[in-house]
Amino acid sequence: MPFPRVDAVVIGAGLAGLSCAERLLSEGLSVILLEGSGRVGGRARSVIAPFEDGQVIETGAEWVDTVHTRVRSMLDRFGIELEGEGQTWTLIRRWLHDSGDLYSAEQLAEMNPGLDTELGRFHDLQAAAAAGISDPSRPQDHLDAARLDARSLADLILEADLGPLATLFAERDSQGEFAAEASEVSALFVAQQRALYRNLTDGGPVRAHRVHGGVSSITTRMAAQFPDRMLRFGENVRRIEFDTAGATVITGRGHRYDTRWVVPACALPALARVDFSPGLDIRLAEAIRALGYGTVTKTAVQFPERAWTAGYATTRSVSQRVYDATVDQPGSHGVLMAYTGGDGGRRLGQMTEDERIHLITGDLRMMYPRLGTPTAGISRAWSAEPRYGGSYACYGPGQVLAHWEVLRQAHGPIVLAGEHTATWTGYLEGAVESGLRAAEHILAHTAG
Repeated sequence: MPFPRVDAVVIGAGLAGLSCAERLLSEGLSVILLEGSGRVGGRARSVIAPFEDGQVIETGAEWVDTVHTRVRSMLDRFGIELEGEGQTWTLIRRWLHDSGDLYSAEQLAEMNPGLDTELGRFHDLQAAAAAGISDPSRPQDHLDAARLDARSLADLILEADLGPLATLFAERDSQGEFAAEASEVSALFVAQQRALYRNLTDGGPVRAHRVHGGVSSITTRMAAQFPDRMLRFGENVRRIEFDTAGATVITGRGHRYDTRWVVPACALPALARVDFSPGLDIRLAEAIRALGYGTVTKTAVQFPERAWTAGYATTRSVSQRVYDATVDQPGSHGVLMAYTGGDGGRRLGQMTEDERIHLITGDLRMMYPRLGTPTAGISRAWSAEPRYGGSYACYGPGQVLAHWEVLRQAHGPIVLAGEHTATWTGYLEGAVESGLRAAEHILAHTAG
């Protein structure tokens, strides 16, 4: 079934696709936004039901940092507020749960006098690598790029000569920040991320906030602006035929959309299932097929009372990281979130949701024996969701030099978007950044 030709077809109604479509519409271009599921938001997915007291849980993207200027501008535009005083990040979260006991950071320092020195060495190695990146959008220009990209974050951990406890914190940080094991993260990618924050903060603290009402409040308000019939759900793209004049996008429903530009703003595992005619450049096809993705599983369990100590806890057990996801929300109930990445996230992803909730609830009870009977629970394993294949992009050893530049280039009428193409890789800010970048390319190359 053919539809009238449009200026652009955007694939994926996550924050990247919505941002791109909104910008193109603002300049008068005709746009069709195709979404394979029945909802907008992609990996931004806030949940209220089945939780009591109207509490909102983020099963996907959760944080907006002080320096995320694009997202914060969008929040201001829609009148959406941030919650609480925000969270600052350190390698040592407030608590360590080990062998049935909770230890504060101060207790750990007393018990392990060399801990701060070891973690300082680890920080300094990352900072030294980041010093060679003046423009975080181009980590490939680092004078030592090839050596760094061939190394992993695990290599930096070894070089820092960390003891067992410092190693635990460094590994948990990798599983949390990159959603991957340290061996799966390129040292050049780490340097790029560190350089990005360094350039914007001058080494000062960054605070991360949750969005009042949930991140999904952003995407639903964006989608509500679009004209009828522009946003089309249940449209899974199966084939893209293209040449220098434009493209035809064909969906599983047999719908054909003729367009001058195509913006795939979906996760790469989904894009890898699309048939391109003619075939894509071999370097781009390999990047789409092979780029690393984090494997976060987020499991939230609600209890009738907040019978736990305030603040993040690192644990040696299956949960990895545990925090109160409702700390700034009202209600007598509270929700503990287990954030599990890397191999742990993959293992949980092989279980059913009920099995995950049962396992994590038992782990939480080991940490906080006074917990009452759970009132609700939900678990989302992003590595087990075929539409996404993982939580967010994580450039592995060798992948920055192989894939960074090609994913950010236009390929005829095809311009990729998504956090995997952004300077802010892995963040909501990156999704917005990438959508706007794709739109600006199209606007710059659209006559009249």
